[in-house]
Amino acid sequence: MAPTADTGRDEREVGRVTSVSSYRLTVLLDPRIRSQVRAYPQRLGVVTQIGGYLLFPVAPGDLAVGIIVGASEDESIEPDAERGMTLQLGLARRILRLNLLGQLFEDRSFVPGVSIYPTLDTPALLPTEDELKRILEFRPQEPEKDEDTALPVGVSPIYLRQEVTVSYNDLLSRPLGIIGNTGSGKSYSVASFLQGACRLEGAKASQAKFIILDINGEYGKASRSLSSAEPIEETSKDLNRVYINGSPFFLPLWTFNLTELIAFFEASQASQVPVLERVITSLREEAVDPEPVRDLRRLIHVVDQCLECLGSLSAYAAEQQGTAVADNASEVLSYLLQHASGLEELANKRVHLPEKIKQIKAEGEAIYSAGLKTVDEYRRMRSSKDWTNFNRMEPNVSKAVRKFIEDLEPKFHRLRQDVMTKGGLREVTADSPVKFDVRGLEQDALFHIAISRFRGQERIQEYVATLRLRIHRQLSDKRWSVFIQGSEDFETIIGRVCGSDDARVVVIDCSMMAYDALPFFCAVLGRFVLDLRAHGKAGERTVQPFVLVLEEAHNYLRPRREDESAGVQLSREAFERIAKEGRKFGLSLIIASQRPSDVSATVLSQCANFLVHRIQNPDDIDYFKKILPTGSRDLLDQLPILAPGDGLLIGSAVNVPARVQIKKPNPAPSSATPKPWQAWQKDKQKFGLKESISSWLQDHGDGSS
Repeated sequence: MAPTADTGRDEREVGRVTSVSSYRLTVLLDPRIRSQVRAYPQRLGVVTQIGGYLLFPVAPGDLAVGIIVGASEDESIEPDAERGMTLQLGLARRILRLNLLGQLFEDRSFVPGVSIYPTLDTPALLPTEDELKRILEFRPQEPEKDEDTALPVGVSPIYLRQEVTVSYNDLLSRPLGIIGNTGSGKSYSVASFLQGACRLEGAKASQAKFIILDINGEYGKASRSLSSAEPIEETSKDLNRVYINGSPFFLPLWTFNLTELIAFFEASQASQVPVLERVITSLREEAVDPEPVRDLRRLIHVVDQCLECLGSLSAYAAEQQGTAVADNASEVLSYLLQHASGLEELANKRVHLPEKIKQIKAEGEAIYSAGLKTVDEYRRMRSSKDWTNFNRMEPNVSKAVRKFIEDLEPKFHRLRQDVMTKGGLREVTADSPVKFDVRGLEQDALFHIAISRFRGQERIQEYVATLRLRIHRQLSDKRWSVFIQGSEDFETIIGRVCGSDDARVVVIDCSMMAYDALPFFCAVLGRFVLDLRAHGKAGERTVQPFVLVLEEAHNYLRPRREDESAGVQLSREAFERIAKEGRKFGLSLIIASQRPSDVSATVLSQCANFLVHRIQNPDDIDYFKKILPTGSRDLLDQLPILAPGDGLLIGSAVNVPARVQIKKPNPAPSSATPKPWQAWQKDKQKFGLKESISSWLQDHGDGSS
């Protein structure tokens, strides 16, 4: 717009820059502007509204963009027009404070960051309609026009008719945080983003894949048209159950890896974990081994035990000066020779045993002849005052032990490989996703067999007794039924979690789960999905990306604490790994929570974008200020008074930080606030007190239906 003839000022000009400091500006408003809006041809411009934008010419065709973060007014005495010294009435000085955001160029889209600063006395201009569109609407750069598009998310409550759009790719390829108090519009925003991403006009996102951890059972209705299954009514849901798109779903313990099973059963690292690992491995092996080859699997176990003994002997033989190790070495050697007898017996039945391995006993006895005493001799010597010297491993003994190990270790490895190949055995560990009968964990015989493989069996029996009690208790507790029941195989479970080809949104309804079971479920599910993506072909890991939606994330994604439960720790670690590594595997997160201070800082720090609704807790606002860029922190002061559905959109997916009124989803999630006045009328439905008590007692009963 051209300057006016009488003043030489641009019709859009509202003031002049009076202060420049880093990313901050101060603008002194024109004294003639007394309203928060300024009229000029074909438009009303917002002048003093917090969150509004002003432009500053810094070079030909180059405008710096600032956002208003504060306004103030003070009184001053000024001379008259003739510069006389007569006193005038006090005139108000109206000041705007702004943060610089980026630059607008005539031939390019909005560019974040400022390369040329406004100087003192630079005019402050209201944006034209076209300039406002370029500020608030994302436009892909020329090389990316076919790869990205603008996703409408709502309208600006300041510039009422102006749409706010974001980068589709940027919003959904990296973690997005949606934060706000209850009733502020979080669920509406999540549903609106999902519906918008799947129904975008002029685009076909027919292969979109959103997996929602629905903690409150809100999204069945909102995703009805985007899923392949109709949601069931809430009244037909059972306690301690999970539903995927309306159908019951189970995540049995055999889908857990060893770390998750250790946490679930609270196994102690010292003695219970090795036994539990043996039991889990045995159950998985039994599930994959046909009956004719089970003797070969037992042979593999004996070989592995012999290799473990050789490893211990190697450590003792290498210990500096060999002090206080001879009795331990003697005990391990004795244990190895016992296994050698069993190894020879099993191997002669099923597979040819190399002749040199048959010399194990003779070579072991030779070490005793070199100077190592027997276990019984060392036991008799324990009362000696000079025990250290008696327990020293002499150099000649150490040399004999090392030669013994060097000779046998490669032979054991060859034998193991030969048995695995000829028997067609599958390499199975406690982490292998092999289905087994969960009730097999109640078989005490499995624990006796596992314990028999360790030295000091009597002491281990005592330590493992408490673990076995916990296992029996957990398997009989109905709160954990989602981990105990279910007959689906691994492929079917994964398929249900990821949904059918035409289900763009998979709603995993966890609203009926027990509070302490929820973190375990979320942890295993998150790890499952990441492992699935990570096992894709190297060149296809980012094909058809998945987005995990974590509703009410503060329930299972809390910061590290000393008194935290094992389930919460597992869940946090699983999603922290996704937040940090998921992008390279085509997996992203949407984190929705009421309390940012109750969500892992590691996860929030990985969020490239935030939609922040009303937050009233000062601690939460301060916490949020710490993780946002410096230039965006001033905007958070308006959080306590944001209207429901309004939020601050901040991040790399949007050109500038913007207040946005989120598009109302259709259909909306089932997250309405109760209406006591209406609900407490005489003819309204009463709470089912007796039914609830009955269900509660049954849930914590003896396990009978």
